[in-house]
Amino acid sequence: MFRRSLGVMSAASTLMLLSARMALSAGRIPLSLGFVNFSGEDLAPLIREDSSVLSPLFAQSTSPPLGRIPVANVLFVYAHLNADGTIKGPTSVGVRQLVQATKAAIVVVASDNPSETIVKAAGLPGPKSANLVFTTNRNNAGFATFFRKLFERMRDGEDMMMAWVQIAPQGPNQDPSLPGTILVAEAGRIAFPK
Repeated sequence: MFRRSLGVMSAASTLMLLSARMALSAGRIPLSLGFVNFSGEDLAPLIREDSSVLSPLFAQSTSPPLGRIPVANVLFVYAHLNADGTIKGPTSVGVRQLVQATKAAIVVVASDNPSETIVKAAGLPGPKSANLVFTTNRNNAGFATFFRKLFERMRDGEDMMMAWVQIAPQGPNQDPSLPGTILVAEAGRIAFPK
């Protein structure tokens, strides 16, 4: 997975290589998962719930202190959105600025927000280099269960779009256990490395 053709590998490179190999042998996704809390204690239980269900799937998982943004391939954001679609906090930024700062390929706003603010958030300027998911209704444990199934399918070779429609086919008869989400697939058919 990580290959270096010239020179001697640094200790950090060696650890990354070993971590990736161990993750692959354990059936883990050889990427990093991050959780960022912009709200505080009101959303902390959601982070603990999601982290306990999703972190075991990934080679690396990080949940830094309040307001600190981890660099991660897959980023879960816990925040309330302002009426203009920016994230409530000391500095109002858009979701795409998080994409730019973290280089994440998938960003999930994992806390419930009204659809009106989600439409505004999706319309804000910024790089369109990640698939964005916004949540209107977590549906209790349905949220973490849905994303676990999605990431397991992606780990097993399906791209994000195919896995999404297999778990949550569009149509009038929806599985009542599914969360209410809006997928803005700006990066398209993302697939996890094998």
